[in-house]
Amino acid sequence: MKQVTSIGEYPTGYVQVAQEPSEDEGSFDLRGIISTLWRGKYIIIISTIIAAIIAILAISQIAPKYKSTAKVMFDLQKANVGNVPDILIDQEFSKDTLQNQIEILRSTNLIERVVNELELDRMPEFNPSLRIERETIIDRVRGVLSVPPEINEILMDLGVRSPPPPPPDEVEAARRERLTVLENVQEGLSLSPVRGSRVIEISFTSSDPKSSARIVNVIANQYIVDQLEAKLETTRSATTWLSARVDELQTKVQETEDAVEATRAQLSLEAGQSLDITNQQLEALNATLAVARNAATVVDAKYQRLLSALESDLDLGAIPEFRDSVLIQGYRKSESDLEAQQLNLKNTVPEGHPALVRLQNQIDELRKNIDEEASRIVASVKIELESVLAQEAELIKEVRFLETKALEQSRAQVELRQLERQASASRALYENFLSRQQETNSQEELQGADARVLSPAEPPVSAESQRKRIIVMASTLLGFAAGVGLVFLLDRLNNTFRSPVQIEELTGLSVLATIPSSGSRMHRHDVVKVLREKPNGAMAESVRNLRTSILFSNLDNPPRVVMFTSSVPREGKSTTSTMMAMTSRQMGKSAIIVDCDFRMPALAKLLKVNDDEPGLLSVMEGTATVQEALFKDEDSGLHFLMAKPNERPATLNAADILASNKFKELVQYLCTQYDLVILDTPPTLVVTDARIVSRIADAVIYAVRWDSTPRGAVVEGIAELKSVDAPITGIVVTQVNESKASKYTYDGYSYYKGQYRDYYET
Repeated sequence: MKQVTSIGEYPTGYVQVAQEPSEDEGSFDLRGIISTLWRGKYIIIISTIIAAIIAILAISQIAPKYKSTAKVMFDLQKANVGNVPDILIDQEFSKDTLQNQIEILRSTNLIERVVNELELDRMPEFNPSLRIERETIIDRVRGVLSVPPEINEILMDLGVRSPPPPPPDEVEAARRERLTVLENVQEGLSLSPVRGSRVIEISFTSSDPKSSARIVNVIANQYIVDQLEAKLETTRSATTWLSARVDELQTKVQETEDAVEATRAQLSLEAGQSLDITNQQLEALNATLAVARNAATVVDAKYQRLLSALESDLDLGAIPEFRDSVLIQGYRKSESDLEAQQLNLKNTVPEGHPALVRLQNQIDELRKNIDEEASRIVASVKIELESVLAQEAELIKEVRFLETKALEQSRAQVELRQLERQASASRALYENFLSRQQETNSQEELQGADARVLSPAEPPVSAESQRKRIIVMASTLLGFAAGVGLVFLLDRLNNTFRSPVQIEELTGLSVLATIPSSGSRMHRHDVVKVLREKPNGAMAESVRNLRTSILFSNLDNPPRVVMFTSSVPREGKSTTSTMMAMTSRQMGKSAIIVDCDFRMPALAKLLKVNDDEPGLLSVMEGTATVQEALFKDEDSGLHFLMAKPNERPATLNAADILASNKFKELVQYLCTQYDLVILDTPPTLVVTDARIVSRIADAVIYAVRWDSTPRGAVVEGIAELKSVDAPITGIVVTQVNESKASKYTYDGYSYYKGQYRDYYET
């Protein structure tokens, strides 16, 4: 079975299947939006007209307004007399700078000065308490819509409404009145910078042209005066601050200089000499200490050498200090002489001779004297060493004393230098502030405003109408937007089907055909009559298209038993089934329609059949044959097997009859006699008959009335049939208003069908 994805009516032999909308289909649909707006064009037009009328009525109650404008240039170049630096720092000009000046012009302080100068609080235009109220249309509307006092009291007693606040006292009332005046003046004031310049436009709108010009000029003048006063106040504040600062610095300079002198005098008194003299003494003493240390080192070395020689019994003659001693030299000479005598005597006298003994004793005595003399020399060197060491220790003590004294003097000098630096810094700062004070005093007479009036305001000749035009335009646009919103809202709130693509996307079934409506007040027999009288009309072509789609839905086994059903009554399924049978008859195929609705038989009323004749129920009960119950329409040649109202007993169970094998056998018999058997069943959601009959049908056609059947009902009815595996072939859309449908399905078959109707109606 071949599948296509076209919308609306489909070519013969094809069955439409629903597809998921692609990414492009879910995107912004401009044609769909334009189509929706075009359908609701009258709603949009009416909303726009109503809004414009309301705006015109509203502005008719507005008093004429006059607008005056003055221009002020900001940040003028100033002459710097005497090349004295300014107290106020000139910041770089920017848009923010101009915006700051605009905020100053709008400030409450400036507006209050204008109110005081012009006594605007005594003018009814700005002080509502002085106005004589006139009733307007808006007031009348408010009066009509307002709650009566009695109901208002009841609402307050019930707590629904709060009671009005107590009236304010005189002070609070005066404050509120003053604030109201300021707000009204600010409301009429408009400020705007001129692009690419340093000019500000000051405009004021008032009901009096002279008042508007006068207020603008006073605002500009007060702005310049405010600048001068602000600068003078700043300069005076700076002068006052500088004077106080100069006095403080002068006192501080005096205090620091006194501290320097006091510290210097105290240092001289405590030390008795300067740090330089102390350093010189310390330097000389360190030199003497170095000499003493060298001498002590020499003497100590000498002492250690002599002591070592003496203790080790060395030859004292080898030691210079011992050798140079006169006594030792005499002793050594006498020793030499005695040793010579002893040697000579040994040659003449025997060993142990008294003379040899006497000489040996003398020699020993001399040697003892030499040792004693050497000991005395070592002792003298030791005394010399002790003396040198004592001198060195004394020098070290004196050096330490001078070092301590120098350190103390250095610390005192650091403190003195710190005090001197503080005094110098205080003096420099004092001189700087003193100079700045003199410059500031000279600037008080040189201050000028940073702005001037380029063009003063003049009373306008005519009233301003731009505001009224803006109100009308804004209200008209608002009405247009409200109309557009209402159109889209109504479109979203619609719960019916207006195009085949909606049905296919929601149900997943294809739309086999769309049956146009013949008129809003036509009955069923009138519709059938139109089909007979206009075999080439749009309705006949649509029914033929439906028949073709059904027969070719299964090329291998074309359906012979076709069942028609719907969600709810009055959806045109009976009329559609009749027209399909008539179309088959016109094409040379035999067809019979079986009315399966035993509860509310429709075909009998449609064809105006005599109720006394037997019908379908008689055939099922066996009281009549099929030929006896068969009705043949003389005009169309169609055969009908109908349930008639007179045959329905009170205890009839239609579901049991339709579920019986006898009914199934009846349908099978009809298939042998006719090319097409059409079963007209009751609505699916009302009774269960349609689900029962669907088991013997080859194709089930689901009728949906255009822009009438709720979407939920269609989805639920199809779900009921699918629960019993009914062979649902597709959906037929009935009673389509083609002129309206073409507006909803701008890209479907119905759209083009209306354009080319002359092709098959000629």
